[in-house]
Amino acid sequence: MRVLHRAALALLLLVPSVAGLAAPGGQLAAELARNAALPRAPLLPLEAFNREGEIREVRLAPDGAYLAYIVESRGIAYLYAQPVANGPARRLLGLETGARIHWAGDGSLLFVEQKDGLSAVAPKDGASARLAVFDQTPGSARSQGFSGVDPSRPRHAIVREDDPARGKSRLMRIGPDGAPEVLYDGPGMVTGHAMGADGRLAVIRRLDARFRQLILRRDGAAWVEVTRCQPFRECGLVGLSPDGKRLFLRTAHQDDRDALVEVTLASGARRTVLQDPLATADLAGVLLSSKERQPMAAAWLLPQPRMAGIDAAGKRLAQDVARRFPEGGVLPESCAPRTCLLAERSARLEQARYWLYDAQARSFHAVLAAVDTGGKPLPERQLAHKIALRFPASDGAMVHGYLSLPPGLPARTLPLVTAVHGGPWSHANASFEPTVQLLVNRGYAVFQPNFRGSTGYGQRYMLAPGSDYGNGRVQADIVDGVRWLLAQGVGDPQRLAIMGGSFGGYSTLLALSHTPGMFRAGIATQPPTDLARALRQAAAVGAKPGEAPFSQVLRELGIDAGDAAQLGPIARAAPALHTANVKVPLLVVAGGRDEKVEVEAVVDYVARLQGLGKPVSLLVDPDEGHNTRNPVVRRAVQHLVLQMLHRHLGGAPAGAPDAEVARYLERTMRADGALPRKGG
Repeated sequence: MRVLHRAALALLLLVPSVAGLAAPGGQLAAELARNAALPRAPLLPLEAFNREGEIREVRLAPDGAYLAYIVESRGIAYLYAQPVANGPARRLLGLETGARIHWAGDGSLLFVEQKDGLSAVAPKDGASARLAVFDQTPGSARSQGFSGVDPSRPRHAIVREDDPARGKSRLMRIGPDGAPEVLYDGPGMVTGHAMGADGRLAVIRRLDARFRQLILRRDGAAWVEVTRCQPFRECGLVGLSPDGKRLFLRTAHQDDRDALVEVTLASGARRTVLQDPLATADLAGVLLSSKERQPMAAAWLLPQPRMAGIDAAGKRLAQDVARRFPEGGVLPESCAPRTCLLAERSARLEQARYWLYDAQARSFHAVLAAVDTGGKPLPERQLAHKIALRFPASDGAMVHGYLSLPPGLPARTLPLVTAVHGGPWSHANASFEPTVQLLVNRGYAVFQPNFRGSTGYGQRYMLAPGSDYGNGRVQADIVDGVRWLLAQGVGDPQRLAIMGGSFGGYSTLLALSHTPGMFRAGIATQPPTDLARALRQAAAVGAKPGEAPFSQVLRELGIDAGDAAQLGPIARAAPALHTANVKVPLLVVAGGRDEKVEVEAVVDYVARLQGLGKPVSLLVDPDEGHNTRNPVVRRAVQHLVLQMLHRHLGGAPAGAPDAEVARYLERTMRADGALPRKGG
């Protein structure tokens, strides 16, 4: 079940520590007491929070004979295959970083998807052959890529070619000999497909000129519309019923949360098969049975990873997972006839753990534990749980979020850091996050609000703010969450900080501008200082062939960048206009090659603060973009964050930076009003 690093129920498995779901604050007090009774965690070195697991793309063969996986480290990647029954793993070949792998339907081949093409590799001896070469011409709008394994022809893959300039797509079936067979060559951008048992293309998902997602069925030589999904919303083709008459679709139920829906192809009639019984989250993934390829189990990621069985085998699997892993966090990835591969992930697991489930013995055993050469993951018992929150906003609506607490410390006395996610159409989840765990290890409580506008909780929750992204509803949700936590006995009201990147950085600047007495420090990375201007500029950029204009995407999300009246409140709230209100120290980080936020605007904002005598520090990396990729930059920013919080909230000392980080900071710090150049 490949759930979204981007939602007939018999049994639902709930993670025990989902605090506050039944009644706001009701279970939170028990969580606070439980956490305070835990042993204190020792201080762990900063570099320990930046190790990345080297195993990825773990895949169980459909016949259950092999596990395949990629080991990737320092820009080098290798493909391995390991027999499930016995025997050592075999290194098959070197790959480019970011490669993806997919098993052929009979387990005899691995399809390896890389930027430059598609290859087939035999797991037994590593023999490989190139099946398709993808166009890598710089600036070309034409794109090619892997589009799935053909379930009707076990050793064949489907490759898609898009030609946006001509408004056409082509789907081709390619076998081990590399000979292509055209399945579709026609109008529109085809973004999904389902194969019939007869080996013919049965259903396609195609975008129309307005980027609506049309679900079409074959009718002789023609394609007939069955149903459609809204632009830019989930519209996942899960599979066909055994008789080929019904399509399983992952899409919104009643224009809200994503659910498993059955569509009758002849009439287009819809029937909801499964939706979240908690009425909280989007369906995140559907596991198919190994032989019939029918829905077997389903998963949700919010507020915590949980699953439900659909058929008899899925229900047994769900029961056994609940029995063996009572704390949750374990979801199935895929199943063979008698074996399932499961992955265990949680806020306290720096690297995923993998398990094989024996469906006959109904037992589990760990796999690949000794393979990850990244080694020495952070000790799980010394890391923090993420407590899922559901709190009332000031307008009476319920809002979601997470709280992470240092083990063994009373919550009421802790400095509290609010970490606002970017997007804003994104969300925090219950997974491991290095910076969150680093801050918790240093003695800070960390609050991550999933304000209205966040994804994962359904369309109504995401669209609830409309265009109110100034100092309005979205910002109020964040501030309301902090006040609610303080009222529940979490955090010292005299030691509050706020931080975030991109939209989270913008929210940080809003907080310091419009609630200046609340926080004692702010940390903003890649922050737009005038969101209305940034939205107008982004909407004015022409779309590439085959891509939707950003202005249309914004309208679907409730913002018309051409409507001055609608953008007015956002423009008037712009932090760039309210520098005089900033009263507390601020750290700003910007990238010289940021494609989304004007670095000149960020530098000008800091200059205005300096001109007013405000305590502000600025780091500008001339080579970084909107998302930090350089590990030295990540370590340097983490060091500065620890410095800021130590100096202004009284947390643990940051310590001296390593020599590489120190040299980097000497080159990139442009202002130091909130932090000294040296010391911690």
